Amino acid sequence: MNDITAIKVIFIFVMFVSAGIAGAVPIFSKSFRDNKKLISTGNCFAAGIFLLVGIVHLLRDSQEAFVEAIGEDLPIGYVVSLGGYTLILFIENVMFNHNHDMDEHDHHDHNHEIKEEPKNNESNNENLTKVENNLAIVITSGNVITNKDADVDSDPNTGEIVSVSHKENKNLPGIILTVALVVHSIFEGIAGGLLNSKTSVISVCVAILIHNVPAAVALGIKLENATRKLSILLMLLFITSSPLGMAIGISLSDLQFPIIKAIFLSISAGTFLYIGCTEIIAEEMHKKEYKYLKFFGFLLGFVPLAFASIFIKD
Repeated sequence: MNDITAIKVIFIFVMFVSAGIAGAVPIFSKSFRDNKKLISTGNCFAAGIFLLVGIVHLLRDSQEAFVEAIGEDLPIGYVVSLGGYTLILFIENVMFNHNHDMDEHDHHDHNHEIKEEPKNNESNNENLTKVENNLAIVITSGNVITNKDADVDSDPNTGEIVSVSHKENKNLPGIILTVALVVHSIFEGIAGGLLNSKTSVISVCVAILIHNVPAAVALGIKLENATRKLSILLMLLFITSSPLGMAIGISLSDLQFPIIKAIFLSISAGTFLYIGCTEIIAEEMHKKEYKYLKFFGFLLGFVPLAFASIFIKD
């Protein structure tokens, strides 16, 4: 086992442990979860690394691998990278339409207050409410909602409806986020497993480790209302996805099929560009808090590595 492979194997175990700890953070440490300054700055730092590694290492290496595989200098690597970006964009925003926002409880308030109407206006069916045989019926603008598909609070004395909360599948948000995270975590890991220089491997692995913290925290929050067995299963899927991708990348790097390596390098490059630009920077900079600190974190992520890529040869 050479030095680069040894580094990859070490990071496989570190990724598994760190993601597992981060996933438990929302349960055991609310103060850390609420430390948005630290998490957002670290996320932007990881974005800088993702962008630099995606453009300087993965994109270049993928194009070189395609040239080696087909014997012609065609921009196939760049095109396939765009395909990788489009794939993750489709999965995360079209197929599942999810977000990684950790302010979960602020975005899922579906309570609809039912205002008490004067008795002489009940005939207009604007807001008629009643409880009969423990079955709550709410008629709002012609739509009938019962407590079979809503949580209904009623006055115990009068039986009048006080509020209605539409029921949602409490497991679905966690499942959606897990699928999206697993897909791009596998490609992150594959990228780390395919790279052949110590600097690029360490850079990718550090970026994955940092990015996995807010991702695991967000997933832990999503799973707060899910069943315990499902929560454990989904968290295990997430924390094993990056190490699994790394193992796949190591296996692919030993194959004598440069076209396979080229394809996965290109898709991983597109994944890194999506994570850095669209997922992290766009979402973090959309929030008004700590913009200068987050921008400094972003610069700190890629500027030192940019100089290292130019002046340090592996």
